[in-house]
Amino acid sequence: MVINMAVNRLLCVLLIIGTGIYASFYGGNISYALFYLSVLIPIISFLYTLYVYSRFKLYQTIGSRIVVKGDWTDYAFTITNEDFITYRNIKVKFLREKSIIEDTEQTAEYSLLPGEQDRLVSRIKCNYRGEYFIGVDSVEVTDFLYLFSITYPLGSKLKVSVLPRVLQLEQLGIAEPQVDVKNPLSNNNREEEELDTEIRKYSSGDNRKRIHWKASARHQELLTRKYQHRQRVEIILFMDLMDIKEDELKVTIVEDKIIESILAISNFYAVRGTSTQIVYEMVDKRQVTIRSKGEFNIFYKACINIRFEAKIPIYDLIKDRMLRGGEGSFYVVATHFLTKELYLTSLQVLARGIKLSVLFISDDLSEGTKKLKDGLRQAGVNIYQVMSDDEIDKVLSKEIG
Repeated sequence: MVINMAVNRLLCVLLIIGTGIYASFYGGNISYALFYLSVLIPIISFLYTLYVYSRFKLYQTIGSRIVVKGDWTDYAFTITNEDFITYRNIKVKFLREKSIIEDTEQTAEYSLLPGEQDRLVSRIKCNYRGEYFIGVDSVEVTDFLYLFSITYPLGSKLKVSVLPRVLQLEQLGIAEPQVDVKNPLSNNNREEEELDTEIRKYSSGDNRKRIHWKASARHQELLTRKYQHRQRVEIILFMDLMDIKEDELKVTIVEDKIIESILAISNFYAVRGTSTQIVYEMVDKRQVTIRSKGEFNIFYKACINIRFEAKIPIYDLIKDRMLRGGEGSFYVVATHFLTKELYLTSLQVLARGIKLSVLFISDDLSEGTKKLKDGLRQAGVNIYQVMSDDEIDKVLSKEIG
């Protein structure tokens, strides 16, 4: 259309020049009328384009502003002519980088008679986690003669919040048998009893050390403190949120895979009643303990705000966690960076008798990376390289071997 528009403009200019020359040589009412008409044509075309640009109406709706990556959501948009003149050559361009509209091309052209409207009812799918715009990107208005076009950058774009996927795993192949839920944690896997704020009547056989003497004096009967058991956290998940220096699309893919791998593992254990702890750094060091599906859902909803802006490398987070001691017999690290420092830290983890699996989310197949991977495997680390085209659930379900 750019070529057609250039040709039409050239013809219009030649027409003005030709009629001008004709009028200057031959004069007369007809020749001058032709000249003025040729001058008015582009002016009228431009004014028409400007008028349609300022008058057309476009509306968009979506089933929900909070969606899950990969899920289809209801989407509709309506373009309307509420005027007394025909709208011709209105081209609607859709955003396609991070979302896709079902059975719809990237651009669609419309011509609307007075009082007419055109409505598209479809479904839209968001392909990446985060907050971004979807639907209509811009509208291009062109006149009847293809002399002028004005692009209307839509001011009221649809902004959605896209949650990551929670991949359902039937088995977790990357876990050693000793920490697989097929081998339940023993009763010894509990922290010392924690004092609860509630009290109850003393029963025969209760430990006298638990008697709440002040409360007993007030109520004139023996009362004992309630205690509760909390399961120790044996599975520690490290999520590397360091800034990734790649092109935008590749960065988005890697970030999604890191988050979704941690979510899939944590959810796998949560639905089976096994506690996990997620360790990461975003502004400050954070440790989120997940003991139930409810706690998992709270963390999951917060994942929409996760930003890859960490300043502390993942190996330092692992060292810090080891220094605390106590908990943890199985570590899982999801990272984009395979370094010598991570290799040395992994050796320290293994020396403490802790099982370690590393999810290396990268397309890097360089010789240096291959040596680091081989070194980790020889040391006893279960390392898995996840490429851009790999499905996380298939990698996580893969048996160790």
